[in-house]
Amino acid sequence: MTKQHNIEQFWSTVTHAKLAFHGNQLGYAFIIPNNAKAAVTIVNGRCESYLKYQELAYDFYSKGFAVFMCDHLGQGVSSRLLPVADKGYIHSFEDYIQGLSLFVEQVVKQNWQGKHYLLAHSMGAAISYLYLANHTHPFEKAVLSAPMFGIPTPGFPYPVAKLVVNILSLLGLNTHYFFGQSGYLEKPFQDNPLMQCETRYNAFRTLYKENPTLQLGGVTVGWLKQAFRAIDQIQSTSTELPLLLMQAERDTIVANRWQDKVVARNKTMQKKCYHGSLHEILFEQDAIRDLALNDIFQFFKTDLCE
Repeated sequence: MTKQHNIEQFWSTVTHAKLAFHGNQLGYAFIIPNNAKAAVTIVNGRCESYLKYQELAYDFYSKGFAVFMCDHLGQGVSSRLLPVADKGYIHSFEDYIQGLSLFVEQVVKQNWQGKHYLLAHSMGAAISYLYLANHTHPFEKAVLSAPMFGIPTPGFPYPVAKLVVNILSLLGLNTHYFFGQSGYLEKPFQDNPLMQCETRYNAFRTLYKENPTLQLGGVTVGWLKQAFRAIDQIQSTSTELPLLLMQAERDTIVANRWQDKVVARNKTMQKKCYHGSLHEILFEQDAIRDLALNDIFQFFKTDLCE
């Protein structure tokens, strides 16, 4: 049997449900193998859905992990916040954090009482970092993949970009796309800044084509305003939890220099840079992805997983 066949069989046994949150719904999924040794909560990034993470969930499940996943408010299978569903928008990043906290309290902790780890990507890693630093939680360690600790502002110095966004917000344009942003666009593999594995990229795009409700476009003024606020909070926040930050060497989606600043400030955080990797390390070519997975399992203590 191929790995893809095994993933499809595995995915058919996953539990899918919805969680009420402030008048909206958060879509989530979980699966617990027999004789599970540990659990991992996977927190996805902007524009994503847990449905995109089937292979990664299978990889953890195969290692004896219970797997928990939840879509953020405003994307994936969770409730959208604007009439134009394509617009990337959030009232406050605190809504993301509270949504994660609710999922952990009402789903994760109700279904698992053993060793527990967290793995988060990009925007999800920014959300998770603030959650871990400021909330009581069950996690012993966390891995942050290409965390959104800073975002590039091409053509503008960072303070100027923040000023422009704040002015646009004061003008009442929070629900408008920011300059250059638009609805969902499907970029060809050759032009994509996310990953270099064509098979995984095509699978991701096919998933979104076959499930249009998963699609999300560019960011709004309001989302950017809240993102800048969250980044400022991250840059002044520390945590004592053991953390592994996985940095993509060729990342153009987030700003690596901001990650380095956070690593320097956290004594319990270590960094591993994946040479040649684009933003989505866990969807990269096998040479990069396999190395990253091995590092994650080592960090989460491989004696749990063998």
